[in-house]
Amino acid sequence: MAINIEKYLPDNNIYYLNANLLEAKEYGLEIIESKTSFLNKLIATKNNIYEKYISNKKAWIVAFSGGKDSTCVLQLLYEIMISMPKEKLNPTYAIISNTLVEAPVVDKYIKMLVKAINDDAKRRDILFEVKIVEPAQKDQFWVNLIGKGYPSPTITFRWCTERLKINPTKKVVDEIVKKHGSAILMLGVRKSESQNRKQSIEKRILSEDGFSKHDYYQNTLIYNPIVDWTLDDVWSYLTTFNPPSWKIPHNILFDLYTKASGDECQFIIDKNQSSCGGSRFGCWVCTLVNEDKSMQGFISSGKENLKPLNEFRNFIKKARENPKFRSDFNRHGEFRPGPFTSFARKLILKKLLECEKEFKDKGGINLISDEQLSLIADEWNKDFDSLNSCIKLAKEYGRMQEYEDIQDVKIINEDILDELENENKDIIKSIVKEGIYISNRGLVTKKELFDVIKKNIDNATMKIGDEDGFLQ
Repeated sequence: MAINIEKYLPDNNIYYLNANLLEAKEYGLEIIESKTSFLNKLIATKNNIYEKYISNKKAWIVAFSGGKDSTCVLQLLYEIMISMPKEKLNPTYAIISNTLVEAPVVDKYIKMLVKAINDDAKRRDILFEVKIVEPAQKDQFWVNLIGKGYPSPTITFRWCTERLKINPTKKVVDEIVKKHGSAILMLGVRKSESQNRKQSIEKRILSEDGFSKHDYYQNTLIYNPIVDWTLDDVWSYLTTFNPPSWKIPHNILFDLYTKASGDECQFIIDKNQSSCGGSRFGCWVCTLVNEDKSMQGFISSGKENLKPLNEFRNFIKKARENPKFRSDFNRHGEFRPGPFTSFARKLILKKLLECEKEFKDKGGINLISDEQLSLIADEWNKDFDSLNSCIKLAKEYGRMQEYEDIQDVKIINEDILDELENENKDIIKSIVKEGIYISNRGLVTKKELFDVIKKNIDNATMKIGDEDGFLQ
């Protein structure tokens, strides 16, 4: 006996599932009864999504990372939407996070994918949009690491996740909820991913409708449509329904998984979830893992232009453990390892620009924007430097060419200062130079002069003793 599923799988000619589950027919498929497990699961899942979608008149949001699981959820919902009358559609979105330090190979794919989906939705005139969310300027990775001197993230000081992913996502979800009143957030989590994932999912209390609440999101219900799917189920669906309606074949996604290694990066919605370090769809600068196996996988499979990026990641990971690169005091004045010193920040920026140049010479793209470099210059100005050494360094590598360069301030009779027999004469010089510079811009307040003095003294006393000149 066979089951006809033409109404579920219309107009498809070729399908693939492990162990040859499906036998293709021109206008439908017949499936041997003993091999119907996945098909039954697929039909049940699509029915479940459809029933929830039509009975819950809220905004619908797919938490999208570009990985296999979230792509599966997005495609399931999208196929249902385009089969429905337009007047029955809910306002529907997919949200994907761009940390601005995404792996270049994946970033290129994601941008192409998002454009294709949005173009297809616009052509069909349906209420669907993929929104790319980015961190606020003050929260961006380079601004915090190089500008403010935050040490490279660790498991115990994971300052990046909330700033780069959680906050930008919550901001957009809150905006959608404010506009539509409430929302349902679809996640691509599965129990079979790991024992920890299974326990985390089972802790959530489900309503009779199969939704759960989340403390972080107000007026938002969480829905996990493929929670009981296996890894084989996900790949079976993606390989069978390929290409999807937006016409970007999943072959590119398959290729990313073939060439890289590492775990899946789930869409992160709270601080209790693990990081994406080392995953195919994580940040290329992630220092939460000892080795970036994903990046190494890309390099081993032929993407040798990524070598300088991997080397830079390893450098900033080691830098946080180097006591010479860290202030002896934290920002609260306590005697414990604090932010990167001014020397370390300048060195990290120099190495990043060298890495970028080598990467671009091999066909790569910019790794940091001029806008971010300008924000770093602003942070340096607050902490230790108002003579724009950041801009000067960037210009050496062909960056920030449109930005004004501040010429070095000359001190009349500087030789008098040189003759001072004072171990702090370099600090005095720096204060005098900066004082001259700000006075040349106009009237100077007492507070401005005080800030100049304080900044230079704070910078000079980051380390207890500086015999090696690490603050120069």
